[in-house]
Amino acid sequence: MDLKRLRYFCTIVEHGSISKAAQVLCMAQPPLSKRLQELEEEIGSELIVRTGRRLEPTAAGQFLYQRACDILRTVEDTRQQTITIANLKHRVLRVGLSYLFSRRFLPIIQELYKRNPRAEICISISDSSHLEYLLQRGLVDLAFIQRPKNPEGFELIDFPTIGIKALISRSLMPQAPPGPVPLEYFGAFPLILLRRVDGPGTFEKILDHLRKAGVHPNLKMYVSNPGIAIEMLEAGTEAVMFVPESEVRQSCSGNFHIVDISPSPLLFTPVAARLTTNIDIPEVREIITDFR
Repeated sequence: MDLKRLRYFCTIVEHGSISKAAQVLCMAQPPLSKRLQELEEEIGSELIVRTGRRLEPTAAGQFLYQRACDILRTVEDTRQQTITIANLKHRVLRVGLSYLFSRRFLPIIQELYKRNPRAEICISISDSSHLEYLLQRGLVDLAFIQRPKNPEGFELIDFPTIGIKALISRSLMPQAPPGPVPLEYFGAFPLILLRRVDGPGTFEKILDHLRKAGVHPNLKMYVSNPGIAIEMLEAGTEAVMFVPESEVRQSCSGNFHIVDISPSPLLFTPVAARLTTNIDIPEVREIITDFR
């Protein structure tokens, strides 16, 4: 069944007139009538009958019209997606990266750069809540963030949960504990906690965990960027902070100890997120799959 004939047929049904359909299609009326006749001969039945001054589809014609519309939409969607994929290396790829996982997802960003030498790759590094906002407004195509509390409207690709480390100033504790300790062990120390710009997240979970353990948290500061807090500890700030283990570098632990937490609460749950209405980019999905 010829796609061009289907498009001509749908146009005739929508306008109820061969002459009006011919005008819309920018073609003469006789060849359009001929294409309709050929389609009816192929089906072996009338598809359109005249009712008063208007052409109306028969039962078979109405069925064909509905199915043909679906087929033509699918063909057009396929064409558009193919064009998008073909031009991927020429486009601007906008990626969001949460402060929480900047080191964790650095290899993926590097691979995107490597595989798209002619693309412009725009990396927005921010708080997870702000990146959710950018996704919803269509200002980034994909974001590596903390799992949203409300995932409606997002397609999410889960990554393994990242463990938690405690960083404690050596001036507060000259010797590190000999092994892992529970989170509440540090509750009475001056705390610098990570906190989202908007909405609940790890900040509320840590405070809730400490309070349930009977510890009144000694909160001194909260920040959205763990890198800033780590630099403060390295510069001599007397405090404790809890960070994803992926973001800690042993080489930067001169002024603080890096302590394992056990049992480790499930605080850091990274995902790759995009709007379900966005066109999928197979090349990006392939990179993500390789690094999961």
